[in-house]
Amino acid sequence: MLIRGFSVGVALRHVLRRELISCLLLSLVISAVFLPVAAGGWGDIDVALGVTLALFASSIAATLVAIALPWSFERLGADPAFGSGPLATVIQDLLTIGIYFTVAIPIAA
Repeated sequence: MLIRGFSVGVALRHVLRRELISCLLLSLVISAVFLPVAAGGWGDIDVALGVTLALFASSIAATLVAIALPWSFERLGADPAFGSGPLATVIQDLLTIGIYFTVAIPIAA
């Protein structure tokens, strides 16, 4: 949505508000659905809570990366589409792994 907004002249703040609201709602729904499934499947509420928290944080981080990269490319005068796709996916994946271990290590200790 952000790249499309840039191409038709929509201001970042108009797109940003909608993206952040949908990100938060989607993260909450995914986490709320995942938690009971994980707790029931694994039988360990601590692990289920840890993975659910990591999932929630990763969903938000992915959205922030998806917003920040095209915006950065736009500000640098490059095509904002270069800030999406494989580059965004790699950064999102690395952040997800970092978030998971940041949450999981204290639980395992």
